[in-house]
Amino acid sequence: MSALARLLLSPPACRDPRALRRAVAGRTILVTGASSGIGAATARHLGQAGATVLLLARREAALDTVAGQIRAAGGQAHVYPANLADPAEVQAVAARLRADHPQLHAVISNAGRSVRRRAQDGEAKQDLSRLLAVNFSGPAALLLALLPALAAGGVVVNVSSVSARHVGAPRWSAYQGSKAGFDLWLHAAGTEWPHVRVASVYLPLVRTPMSAPTRAYRALPALSAEDAAQAVTWPLVRPVVRAAPWWLRGVELAGLLAPHALGRALGALERLESRLAAHP
Repeated sequence: MSALARLLLSPPACRDPRALRRAVAGRTILVTGASSGIGAATARHLGQAGATVLLLARREAALDTVAGQIRAAGGQAHVYPANLADPAEVQAVAARLRADHPQLHAVISNAGRSVRRRAQDGEAKQDLSRLLAVNFSGPAALLLALLPALAAGGVVVNVSSVSARHVGAPRWSAYQGSKAGFDLWLHAAGTEWPHVRVASVYLPLVRTPMSAPTRAYRALPALSAEDAAQAVTWPLVRPVVRAAPWWLRGVELAGLLAPHALGRALGALERLESRLAAHP
């Protein structure tokens, strides 16, 4: 990534392998959504730094591939296939995790799903209920079930999005609503967990399989999954509760001071994209 792209895109990140090793070596860390993209890259970084990495996602074969990469590099990894949208599977995998690893030092809550569709169009496809299950209620239930295993001084890192912090954007209602809801829930619940530190990493656009279907994003600057993983590990190295690109505070302030103007601007971009799509 160029220096300009890093300045414009990246939140604070741990780019020093030695610092990460000092922070996580010998610790047991769960990474959800670890089968591809940001989760897989984060798991590999942690494994290389000496952590015992617990990999959770739906696709067992993909998890086995990531675990094999970690082991081939000399690390330790264990696979836990589960669908966070299924409450029964959440409780079952949490019980397995507690039995196999009575003490966890960190949870990287990365599992998520993105859908870009107008709210009315998404009703028949149950966009809102599906995204709430994967992005909010499933991760929340997993954390509550694992809370007794989190060691004193443990860390929960929420891999979030800058879109969870700005005004609503067209075609992103289910995604923004579910991501913002979980983020607020986690930090509110975290005030009840004095032995655990909660942190959120608000990422800009990341080039992953999840973002690939959105054609409009293909020409925009984006972080790689490896870049994003370095940002995700930052709260494990430093005692922060938030990591975000420097410009996000300005966007949040604009949303407070001029929400209608910002909303109109996002709406204008949406209309422009629609016209360009209609006349390629």
